[in-house]
Amino acid sequence: MTRFLLVLTLAAGAAGALHAQPTATAKYWVFFIDKGDGAARAPSFVVSERAAARRALRGQAARPRGVDVPVSPAYVAALEALGAEVAVESRWLNAVSAVLTPAQIDAVAALPFVRELRPVARLERTTLPSFTPLAPPSPLAPVAGGYDYGPSEAQLALVHADAALEAGYDGDGVVLGYLDTLFDFSHQALVHIPDDGRLLGVEDFTGQEQDNYHGLNTTSVALGFDPGDLIGPAFMAEVLAATTEYAPTETHDEEDFFIAGLEWLEANGVDVVNVSLGYSTFDPGEGDYTYEDLDGDTTPFTQAVDRAAALGVAVVVAAGNEGDGSWRYITAPADADSAIAVAAVRLNGTRASFSGVGPTADGRLKPDVAALGVDVHVASRFGGYTDGNGTSFAAPMVAGVVCQLLEADPTLDPIAIRDLLRATASQASDPDSLLGWGIADAEAAVLLAVAAEPGVAEARPWRLFPSVARAGGRLVAEVDVARPGPLTLALYDVLGRRVGTLYDGPVAAGPTRLPLAAPALAPGLYFVRADGPDLHAAARLVVVR
Repeated sequence: MTRFLLVLTLAAGAAGALHAQPTATAKYWVFFIDKGDGAARAPSFVVSERAAARRALRGQAARPRGVDVPVSPAYVAALEALGAEVAVESRWLNAVSAVLTPAQIDAVAALPFVRELRPVARLERTTLPSFTPLAPPSPLAPVAGGYDYGPSEAQLALVHADAALEAGYDGDGVVLGYLDTLFDFSHQALVHIPDDGRLLGVEDFTGQEQDNYHGLNTTSVALGFDPGDLIGPAFMAEVLAATTEYAPTETHDEEDFFIAGLEWLEANGVDVVNVSLGYSTFDPGEGDYTYEDLDGDTTPFTQAVDRAAALGVAVVVAAGNEGDGSWRYITAPADADSAIAVAAVRLNGTRASFSGVGPTADGRLKPDVAALGVDVHVASRFGGYTDGNGTSFAAPMVAGVVCQLLEADPTLDPIAIRDLLRATASQASDPDSLLGWGIADAEAAVLLAVAAEPGVAEARPWRLFPSVARAGGRLVAEVDVARPGPLTLALYDVLGRRVGTLYDGPVAAGPTRLPLAAPALAPGLYFVRADGPDLHAAARLVVVR
């Protein structure tokens, strides 16, 4: 199949980016220095009860000040008085996007309450997505006591999402949102969602007609339920869908749609957001982002994702398909520290060459985890199913896994989710800038989430890490005792039966590191009890395949 490559272009507002003086009207972000009299105004924007509950449960205790106070009406009126056409208002960024002429640019920049102007993104597509409908496949034999996954079995099995499904984790009660192109919830893979009353809202922020159904393709990966053809890991989730991407190359595709859509999703109670979009370069003559701009703080996309995470929303972002191109690196907003950036691998577990790589400009490892991104079985806009390539299809698989995690433990905040996925991925002990912490493991992550209950926390003065390991993998026990003596690290299953010993020998006084090997036991949750000089405590250990 033709490799899917979506390149979105952005005019840079950061230092070092090129700037071209426009000769006609262009759209700009206008950032304000404050919210005017906003401090004296009660927020006129009210989020849903579900959003308020999510913020209280998973949001940061110190939320960004004035997050729900709209931009100053007086500032907007002043711009309009200069002839500016205001398109989108962002309360999160305290900015508006507006169409300006060259003369208006200077006038707006001179206003005392304007902090900065930045050009808004424009679209450049190097390769149009191409999908060829496949002949209906022969369904596989149903799984005993489970689901008939059909051709989607491979993509689920690679990240062990099938095991989580078999254990009953299907996204029930979680709201999954999308920022993408067009959607089609009448497709046989997705029609169960509106039929069940779980389609909470669909909004088009572009206001323009198009025929790109990338949104259908990506939603089907996580949400599909058509036994014998396609099943997604979160098919029972509730859904919000925002069309923020305008695909045709002859028109602008503007980042204000993205930010407006993300604010809409958050306000309507979304728990998880999938972003199968990436931004790096501009239209010719507009100036490009540089690698240095991928520092987790610079791009408006990245800032918006971090703001959503602070409000308790887990955002999953495709790493981008520039790995074998001149850009090579991940694209914004995958550089956000709070984002779960997803790389693409082949079915044999090797990295797809197109998958964007890290690290970020400030030295952080990205991407975070990986999933199948080559020959992914997806719903086709022409009816039936097809295969697609790209990190666009790896990301929604992980977004579905995040829904499974939140079903297992609704208290998990976005950073805890990111860390759970990292800790249980295939190369957790040796992450790199190609695949991050490796291929995600839904089964192990759910096991660890379920095990992490109050009162079962690791005891001191000892700890065992990592807390998730494969049989034969490396473990380290850190022990700090006041006097020397014998130490036993005994292994017990969840029924309290002793099933092995990790260490039985002497330990010196003071801090000691003991290299160990993970036991060759069946996958599952175990407890390691440490008995030594004035030491009697337990720690968790999850053994995975």
